Amino acid sequence: MKTESLWLHRFATFVAFAALMAIAAGAIVTSLERPIATNAAVSINPAFELWHSILGSAAVLFALGLAIALRSPLGWIALAAGVFDAALPHFSPILHAVLAQVFFGAAVGVMLVTSASWKRGTELIEDTWRPSMRSLAIAVPAIILLQTTLGASYRYRALGVIWHILNAMIVLLLILIVSVFLIRQFPQHLTLRPAAIALAVITSIQVMLGFTTFLMLILFPETSLAVIITGVLHVTTGALTFGAGVVLAIQIRRNIRGERSRTGQ
Repeated sequence: MKTESLWLHRFATFVAFAALMAIAAGAIVTSLERPIATNAAVSINPAFELWHSILGSAAVLFALGLAIALRSPLGWIALAAGVFDAALPHFSPILHAVLAQVFFGAAVGVMLVTSASWKRGTELIEDTWRPSMRSLAIAVPAIILLQTTLGASYRYRALGVIWHILNAMIVLLLILIVSVFLIRQFPQHLTLRPAAIALAVITSIQVMLGFTTFLMLILFPETSLAVIITGVLHVTTGALTFGAGVVLAIQIRRNIRGERSRTGQ
């Protein structure tokens, strides 16, 4: 990889990391803003809120530089999501949480397209499955983002937790179907197999964290340290799940040819 491309990849990685830390800080702020928060929790909240704002603003500023340097739709998507997200915390906290995930996912996508593995080119495979693997590639990050929306709706008391739990089962089933299929069918593929394994592993961890968080909420008060830690880990790993879903979707769309590609249409 050329020096210029290497530094662009490192910069994209830094932007994604800053976005992930902002998401984690936001999850801490949300946990400490519970209506039944203790006085100690409230007194510590402004510090986390300040760090959340600083990290989010820095990530958006860096995304501007990344979009200009990359000159790619992914870079501008990340910037647009970051700018809108920064303006939403007090108007629509649920949309704020969702756009943060979009921002992180776009930054992860930029990491991918600037990586050394991307420069190696493609290893094309025919898409002969029904439903098509290219269609499932779009469905995976979409349903993960829906799960994020349901989770944020529960945290902000807009919906009950049951919708988040039911959709989690659908997400897990879809990801396992896609990931296991790719791992078994293409064990030697240099990009699809690692991306599928990463998504399957991260999703499994996320499901366990979700179960643990729900159990902690039953056993302890909402503002207890156990609930806050598991909740923050759950939200942060949720972002990693979406990022991994974006990577797999891009790799599938890039390496698996659709019907139109084969017929030349």
